[in-house]
Amino acid sequence: MKMPTLSRLDLRQRIDALPRINIACIPTPMQEAHNLSNELGVRILIKREDLTGLAMGGNKVRHMDFCMADAIQKGADVSLNVNPWMSNNARIIGAASRRVGLDYINVAPASKSRPIQGNLLIQDIIGTDMHMLDTSEPSEVNEYVDKLETKLVEQGRTVYNHIKEHMSRSSATIAYMEATLEIDEQLKKFDIAGNIEMFIASGGAHGGLMLASQALTLPWTVHGVLVGKPEESYADVVTWSNNALNHLGFSERLTWGDVEQLDKYIGPGYAKPGQDCIEAIRMVAELEGVLLDPVYTGKVMAAIIDYAKDNRFTEEDTVIFMHTGGLPELFDFADELKRRDYT
Repeated sequence: MKMPTLSRLDLRQRIDALPRINIACIPTPMQEAHNLSNELGVRILIKREDLTGLAMGGNKVRHMDFCMADAIQKGADVSLNVNPWMSNNARIIGAASRRVGLDYINVAPASKSRPIQGNLLIQDIIGTDMHMLDTSEPSEVNEYVDKLETKLVEQGRTVYNHIKEHMSRSSATIAYMEATLEIDEQLKKFDIAGNIEMFIASGGAHGGLMLASQALTLPWTVHGVLVGKPEESYADVVTWSNNALNHLGFSERLTWGDVEQLDKYIGPGYAKPGQDCIEAIRMVAELEGVLLDPVYTGKVMAAIIDYAKDNRFTEEDTVIFMHTGGLPELFDFADELKRRDYT
């Protein structure tokens, strides 16, 4: 698929035509990572999407500008979500829902008896009605959520079910098509001679950066780093991006063949950091004082480190690391991340 060539104004007008509530603190900073650049032998800039302002921030706060506007437009008074216990999405949807006056219910599969820590703790603090299930069997979870939604409707509630609502996920792609405009403007302040090599955890945001940079004919290569099962991430990028294209009035559609994803850095699995991820987190913390998380950004940085050590960057390349947040989950992985025991 090839996106039609657009001017920056064309893209801006399409995005501005959508309903919106301003929740995210944007623009976020673009920072030089001097020490990390010296260590790896390639210029690295960090786009600080961890600083978007809501409930410890992260890339998903941008999504909420469009998602919550959609919920309000549809008359919702309760926001219903299903996400695993370590979910950043659950935390941000919850905080945004409360911000705009909606009650928030999150169903967390396979979370019964989990310690209330990390993202679960933040959900509790903001007043989430948490349903922590024993099962992770999809049919059982779906049945539970359907019964819960039916009960809410019978009580006279208007439910915004994030599993069913297209904008809940398509907002990721839309938000990062807009972020492309922001990044492009920020890069004018940096002396950049060659191509941009951008690294981000694969998902809707990956799709947005890819689509918009192509439409604006920017010299960017957007690398989507897989953090879990490839088939799930492909579906995320393609489905969410195509829904977003529909919302924005495009007839073009992505196929799986259009999406570049790096599958070498998944480690033991989703929310299971490998040693390369752990070492990446430690390196960036030591050199830059910037914290990464073990679910997403640590694995993305592991890819950058591997590319640098394998001499896959040229002297003219500039690497942009999209720091998408996820920091509450650092504390759920203390045993894996700590360097030593203290007695």
